[in-house]
Amino acid sequence: MGEIDEAELVGACRSGLVVDGAVGGGKRAVQAALLRRCCLEFRDQVDPRGLRLANAVVAGCLDLAGAAVAFPLSFEGCEFDCAPVLEDAQLPGLSLTGCPHLPGLLGNGLRLSRDLDLSRSRVVGAHWTSVSMSKPAAIWLCESEVGGRLLCAGTVIEGQGCRSIQADRIHVGGSVRLINGFSSVGEVRLHGARIDGSLDLNGAQIVSLDGPAIDLENAVIQSSVFLIEDSSGRAPHIRGRIAMASARISARLVIRKAVIEAAGNVQKGSIYERPTSAGTVLDAPRLWAGAEVMLTDSEVTGRIDMSMSDMSSLSIVGNCVLRAPGRTALDLTNAGIRAMLRLDQSAVVEGTLRLAGAVIHGALALHGQITQPEDLSLISGSALTVDGDVYLGGLRASGGDVNFRGARLGSLSASRAQLHNPGGYSLRLSQALVKGPVRLIDGFTSAGLVVLNRATIEGRLHFTGGTFGCPAPSPVNEHGHAIEAISATVHGSMDLGWANVSPGVDFTDVTTTFLADDPATWPERFIIAGLTYDRFDRPQGAPPGPVWDQAARCAWLRRQSAFDSGSYEQAAKVFRQHGYAREAEQILIAQRRHARRVDRASAPWPRRALDTLYAAIGYGYRPGRVLYLLAALLVLVIATLELPASQATLRASNGNGAVYTTSGLLTSALPTAPDHARSGLPQTDTCGNGEVRCFSPVLYAIDTVIPLISLDQRSTWYPDPHVADGELILWLLNLATLLGWLLSSIFALSLARLSRGP
Repeated sequence: MGEIDEAELVGACRSGLVVDGAVGGGKRAVQAALLRRCCLEFRDQVDPRGLRLANAVVAGCLDLAGAAVAFPLSFEGCEFDCAPVLEDAQLPGLSLTGCPHLPGLLGNGLRLSRDLDLSRSRVVGAHWTSVSMSKPAAIWLCESEVGGRLLCAGTVIEGQGCRSIQADRIHVGGSVRLINGFSSVGEVRLHGARIDGSLDLNGAQIVSLDGPAIDLENAVIQSSVFLIEDSSGRAPHIRGRIAMASARISARLVIRKAVIEAAGNVQKGSIYERPTSAGTVLDAPRLWAGAEVMLTDSEVTGRIDMSMSDMSSLSIVGNCVLRAPGRTALDLTNAGIRAMLRLDQSAVVEGTLRLAGAVIHGALALHGQITQPEDLSLISGSALTVDGDVYLGGLRASGGDVNFRGARLGSLSASRAQLHNPGGYSLRLSQALVKGPVRLIDGFTSAGLVVLNRATIEGRLHFTGGTFGCPAPSPVNEHGHAIEAISATVHGSMDLGWANVSPGVDFTDVTTTFLADDPATWPERFIIAGLTYDRFDRPQGAPPGPVWDQAARCAWLRRQSAFDSGSYEQAAKVFRQHGYAREAEQILIAQRRHARRVDRASAPWPRRALDTLYAAIGYGYRPGRVLYLLAALLVLVIATLELPASQATLRASNGNGAVYTTSGLLTSALPTAPDHARSGLPQTDTCGNGEVRCFSPVLYAIDTVIPLISLDQRSTWYPDPHVADGELILWLLNLATLLGWLLSSIFALSLARLSRGP
C-alpha cells in the first residue's frame, strides 16, 4: 500500500495542503520520525496553515516533548501506534479529530495558542506519568495551557478501568466542550482547572467505577457549567460521583434532563481523595456560584452535598427527582444563598433536605414532595436564617417532620400543605423567630404535632381553614396534642378559625394581642393556663355573630382539661377592660362555681355549707342578695316576735327591780296596785309610764338582726329561760344575731372587694 514519503509530506506542507493517506479503502502509513523532522528540521518550509494529515497511520511514537512548533498540527481520521508525546511542547493548535484508534495523549505542560480538538476520536489507553503516581490515565494534560477551546464533541475515551482525562491545573482560555455523544469510561479529572469560558457536558455519558466520574475540585470556571441534553435530545448520564468541592463558577450551574447515579460497585479510589459520605453523587461543599444553580427534569440517585456553599439561587424544578431514601438527599448545611431556594410542585425528594445553619437572603419556597428521611426530619432547618418569606404551599411531606427549630424567618405560609407524621412532630417552630405572620391555612393538614414552643411571631398566627390531628400519643407527644405552643409570643394575633382540630391543644403561657376564635370549635381537650390576650374577635371568614358572649366564654373555660383560675381571671379582665363589667363578674362567678365543683368532693361539710351560702350571693359579686337574706331573716324574726307565745317569754326590768312583761308589770317593790290606786298615784301603762322602753317587734327584730344598729330593744327585753319556750326563744334570737352578723360581714366584705376592683 506504500507509505507517505518525505517529498510528498514536505511538498504538501509547503503548499498548505492536506496529506490524505487513504488508498483503495485502506490507509497509508507515515513514520512518526518523519513527522518530527518536518516539525523541527523543515519548520521554516511549512505553510502557516500547518501540517495537515488525514486518513493515515502514524507508525512509531510521535514524540514532540519540549518542542516549539511554529505551526498547528491537524490529524483527521488518523490512527496511531502509540500515544503522541507532547509534554512541555508549544504549538499554535492541535487537532486529533475522527481518529478511530488513538492510544492516548501525553500532554502535560503542553502550551497551545488556540484550540485542542479531540472531537469524534476514540481514545483507548492507560498511561503513567511522573505528574501523578496514584492512577494512570488515557489523556494527560496536567499544567497545560490551551489558549482556545478544549473540544471533545462525540469523543469516546476508554481509560481501561482508570482515568480517561487527567488535566489537573489546566488553563483553558475558551470553553471545555464534552458534548454531542461524548462518552467516557473512567474519570474526567479537571482538579484545580482554570476555564475562562464555560464547561459544557451536553449529552455526556461518563461512567467511573473507581473514584469520581468528574473531578472539578478547586476548579475556577469563569462562565457556566451545563450538564444538559445535546442537540439531538440525548440526556447526559453520569454514573459515579461529581466532585466540585471548593469550585468557583462565575455564572450558572445547570443540570437538565440528566441522570446522575452512584456506581453500582464502588471501589476504593485514590488514597489522596477527600473523604466523602457514602452514596454521594454530587460532592460540592464550599461551591461558589455567581448565578443560579438549577436542577430541572433530572434524576439524581444519591446524596447532593452543597454544604457551606455560596450561590445566587438554587432551583429544583420540573419533574426533578432526588432519590436517597433513608439518607440525606440534599445537604445545604451552613450554605449561603443570595436569592431564592425553590423546590417545584412537581419535584420529588426521597430523603432528608438539610438546611441547618443555612442563610437565605431571599425566599425559601418548598412545594414538592418529600418522603423517606434519614432520621426524624424531612426538612432539617435548625438555626436556618431566611430573610425573605418561607412558602410551603402544596408541600407534601410524609414520614418525618419539617424542622425549623431556632430558625429566623421572614414569614411562613403553608396553605394546602400536607404534613403526615402521626408518631411524631409534623412541623417544628420551637424557639424560632418569625418576623412576619405564620399561616397554616386553607387546606393545611397536619397528622402529628405542630410545635411552636417558645417561638416568637411578630406577625399574626393563622390557623384559618387548617386541619390538625394526632391519632394517638407517642413518646415525643405523650399527651397526644395536635398543637403545642408553650410560652409562645405572638405580637400580632391568633386566628383560631381552624376547620378541625383533635384531640387537644396546649397553649400554656402563650402571649398575644387578640384572640380570634369561636369557643365552640375548640377541641375536646385544651390547656390555656397562662394564656394572655387583650381582646376577642371573630376568625377570618367566620359568619357574623356575637364576640363578647359571656355565656359561650364561660362554657369554653369550663371545658379546660384541668381547672385553672387564671384563665377565668384573664377572660374577666378583658371583658372588663372593654366595658363589659357585669359579664366580667359572671365569668368570675363561673370561676368560683368551677372551683367549688373541683374541691367539693374532698372538702369537709362545714366548708361545703359555707360554699353553698357563698354561692347564694354570687361568691361576693352579688352583695345585693345578702340584703334579701337579711330582709328574709328580719321578717322571720318579726313574725316570730309577733306570736303571743314568743312575747310571753320576754321580760324587762327597771332600775328599781320591777319586772315587766310585754303586757305590763309582773312584780314590783312598790305597793300593790290597789294600794297604789288608793294612794292617789296615776295609773301605769304596760311600759310602767316610761319605766322601761316599750316593746316593738319590728324594732326588736332590727336590733337583733342588724348588728350596726342599736335601738336598745335587745338590751331592754330578754327571753326568760325559766318560763315555757323561753330557752327556745333565747336560742332563736341568738342564732338570728349570729346570722345577721355573718350576712352583714359578707355584705361589707363584698362591697369592699368590689370597690377595690378596676
